[in-house]
Amino acid sequence: MTWQNTLVMLHVIIVIVQPINKMPLNYRSMLTLKYKDLISGKFNFLVNFFDFEPGDVFIEILSLEDFDKFYELERGKKPEFFVVGSALDNGRIIILDKEDFEKKKHKEEEFERVILHELAHMFIRRILWPKQTYPWIEEGVCEYLSFKDYPLKIKDVVDFNEIKTIEGWRKHYAYQQSKEFFKMLSKKFGDKKTADFIKKVKRKSEEESFKEVFGKELNKIEEEFKTSLENEKIASSRNTL
Repeated sequence: MTWQNTLVMLHVIIVIVQPINKMPLNYRSMLTLKYKDLISGKFNFLVNFFDFEPGDVFIEILSLEDFDKFYELERGKKPEFFVVGSALDNGRIIILDKEDFEKKKHKEEEFERVILHELAHMFIRRILWPKQTYPWIEEGVCEYLSFKDYPLKIKDVVDFNEIKTIEGWRKHYAYQQSKEFFKMLSKKFGDKKTADFIKKVKRKSEEESFKEVFGKELNKIEEEFKTSLENEKIASSRNTL
């Protein structure tokens, strides 16, 4: 056999063993593989939503004990009582196993929504890298994508300026308010505008990007939305009297 024939055979072997349509998802345990189809489905949804490929994503489903240990190791603190998933700064995602959700006062049906929420964090961060956006914008988009059909439950309406920083966000955790903001935008302008907005924030300020994509000033829409949310809250409280 000549060396040329040997090279041809090696090339054929390499082509054959290469995976077809390899997805950049890395499942970190056998438990994670149990949910492989569910995770890949959510991943593909986000690829289509953002029209963006995020590169390698490492995801791991963990038991309650392992989740709390790993979270504390990575974050330097214990997870708060409601935390069942986290998109870590090193590109890894950890999520509590579905079977342990009720131990943290979550319904099992929320499991796949949490997967989508944490994956959305990774997409947004990869789109914006090395920049970051306001916490309420990132969390609002993630929450809208994963829990948009959940009913609104809100105690207090917060000024958006108070949740532009990590410190302010941790004080209020305005998930519901932020979700409803992007739900409102989607109804008026469609989901594509939200994806376009996130991409534009990479190059310009949030305020400039919002004006270019939605044609209106961000602070004015924030105030209009806040007023409508407060009125909705008042109407809802009257209906329960």
